[in-house]
Amino acid sequence: MVEGVLASDPRGRIVRANPAARRLLGYGQEPLPALAQLFRVKAARAVVDAVLAGTPVLDRELELDDTRLLVNARPLPNGGAVLVLHDLTATRRLEKVRADFVANVSHELKTPLTSISGYAETLLSEPTDPATTRRFLEIIHGNARRMQHLVDDQLDLSRIESGRWQPRIAAVALADAAAEAWAACADRAEAKGIRFLPEIAADAAQLEVDADALEQILVNLFDNAVRYTPSGGTIRLRTRRLGKGVEVQVVDSGSGIPHEHLPRIFERFY
Repeated sequence: MVEGVLASDPRGRIVRANPAARRLLGYGQEPLPALAQLFRVKAARAVVDAVLAGTPVLDRELELDDTRLLVNARPLPNGGAVLVLHDLTATRRLEKVRADFVANVSHELKTPLTSISGYAETLLSEPTDPATTRRFLEIIHGNARRMQHLVDDQLDLSRIESGRWQPRIAAVALADAAAEAWAACADRAEAKGIRFLPEIAADAAQLEVDADALEQILVNLFDNAVRYTPSGGTIRLRTRRLGKGVEVQVVDSGSGIPHEHLPRIFERFY
């Protein structure tokens, strides 16, 4: 059974426990304590007290450390009780991912959607010369593309957080991957006079990675580096062998992130 099942005698001593129950409660093959001592959480002890007193407890959700359990408990005719434990941890985690996904998409799409709406209303309500019309349409088009990128990013994030994303590992030449990723921002870098200098170590030139994920990471880092590197600056891609893996660095001559903000850079929307 996937569900954990516990049975106790009238004194609360556990007389039956299946492997799923031991796993969910963090016990191996050692003897289990009585029901009253089995749970450290107050809400769980209340369930035990109620069922041993003869009161059924149905569909009670409990949080035990990092585990979310749905508990059903029924008294037995001759005393004692049976508890059935259903693990809801993965279900609740997926629900949170979905809720976060909706909140994140709503937040991220608000700015480009407002821009698209504003410029479209202007075009519909006011006569504009051809040059202005074209400029407004380019802004609308650019924000529509931004929205598409945001949705794609959020879908990727949702897949990763829910555990549904699986990397497709293959041998990748870092120089080729870097050149392809750099092409996405090469025009902007050239306009600012920024030089791109790959410094790929001979023993760290080949990677075993998901090629698409590597390209996405490099594009993000290059884009950020170009944005914050002043005109005439440099952006370097460095690699070195590190144990059984390879360390990849993108180093720029820009302003950098202020030290006090570093602990929070992975917070969403910070």
